[in-house]
This record gives sequence, C-alpha cells and structure tokens, in this order.
Amino acid sequence: MKTGIFITARLGSTRLKKKHLLEVNGKAIIVYLIKRLTAEFKREIGDAHVEVVITTSDEVENREFEALERFGVRVFYGSPNNIPLRHLQAAKALGFDSIISIDGDDILCSVTGARRVYESLNSGAEYVKTTNLPFGMNSTGYTTNFLEESLVSYSKDFLETGWGRIFDTEKIVNIDMGLHQNNDRLRFTLDYEMDFDFFKVLIEALGEGVIEISDRDVVELVISRKMFRLNEAINIEYWHNFNKNVTKELSQNE
Repeated sequence: MKTGIFITARLGSTRLKKKHLLEVNGKAIIVYLIKRLTAEFKREIGDAHVEVVITTSDEVENREFEALERFGVRVFYGSPNNIPLRHLQAAKALGFDSIISIDGDDILCSVTGARRVYESLNSGAEYVKTTNLPFGMNSTGYTTNFLEESLVSYSKDFLETGWGRIFDTEKIVNIDMGLHQNNDRLRFTLDYEMDFDFFKVLIEALGEGVIEISDRDVVELVISRKMFRLNEAINIEYWHNFNKNVTKELSQNE
C-alpha cells in the first residue's frame, strides 16, 4: 500500500497573510511540520511507501509552495473549493491507496499520531482519526476508495470547513492518544497573529529539538511555561468563525 501524507494549505488567508511562509529562525514555519513528518517516516519515504505532498489550489500565490520541494515534499494543485475532492484528485494522479490528512495550520501535529493512523490503515481500516490530543495535534486517515465513495454526493459542493462531515462515522476507527489533559486552553493551530506568536516562542525555545520532541514533552513545556496564554483568548472567535463558515457552505450547497 502506498500512502500520501497530504498537508492541506493555501496562501490566501486574509487574517494572517501567507501564514505558512512566515519565518521562525530563518525557516518558513510550515517547514517545521514538513521536517517532523519526513523524519518520522524517513524509512517509509526511502522505500517509496510514503510521500509527503502539499495539496493546494492552482492560484498564483500558491506557486510559492514549490520553493519547499527541496525539503522533500511534492506540491499538487487541485480543486479550489472542495478539499476532499482535491485529496481524491491527488491520490488518483499520484497513485496513493490511502491518505493521511494533515492541516497545514497544525505546525506541531502529532507525528506519533500520524504513525498510528498509518499503521491502522495498513491493517485494513478505511477511516481513522486520532483523539484526545490538544486542538491542532490530531490527524485523520482514509483509503482512497473510501474517500471516493464518500464524495459521490458531494463532488460539486463547497467543502473547506468541517468537511469531515461527508464521512460515515459508523466506519471510523478512533485512536485514543490519551494526552488531552482536560485543558481546552491549548491551541496548536495557525490562524491568527497570536497563534504565530505562540509557535514562534515555542519553536525558538526548542530549537532543532522541535523536530523530534514527543507530544507529551511539548504539551508539558507549553503548560509549565504558560505559553498557552499567548493565544488562548482567540478560541471563542475561532469557533464562532468556524461555525459561521460551515453554515455558509451548507447554504451554498443547497
């Protein structure tokens, strides 16, 4: 089985312009996500069983992602408004049997979780999710066949926010990572200036250790140094905008 690790990203954000290319320690911030994934899956990448791909839309600004190919990723351009369709297009064009889906905003997404998703897909699961990690650290996986079946009624829809709703939840395999710690103040995703400030402080504190640090260690560091205070205040605004965008998409698709 050949698996694509799809990093979903676009550079058209209005809240934080070209956020994935903002630099920390001289590197585009998304490079830290790429390097964490390529380090975790080094053997599988070398054996051509896994490939890391930035899946984006074919707009002028997104061409800047091509400069990141030197870090061992491919860039694929697909559907502009339907993310799962973009994933299906990439999987078929590049010959992937399964997909691990990573949000490009989730700079410190758990690579251990991605590994668990990979193993579950290889063991025959069709649809897999990690759970009980802080917001921005979970990942999802599905087979290309399951994705195609799930898209039958949605191929012409706008699906950019909360698009996991297209999947049959009865088929899901949940992988409990056991690290949430009942702390809803933790926010590991890049959407606002305060999120960038959070990641910048955290990555600068870790240095090159950010590539291989464990989930537990990074969470404990954020809590012990109270780094979460840098961006915890925007959670209410984030979820308000998220729910508003889901409602907008549902009305567009009627």
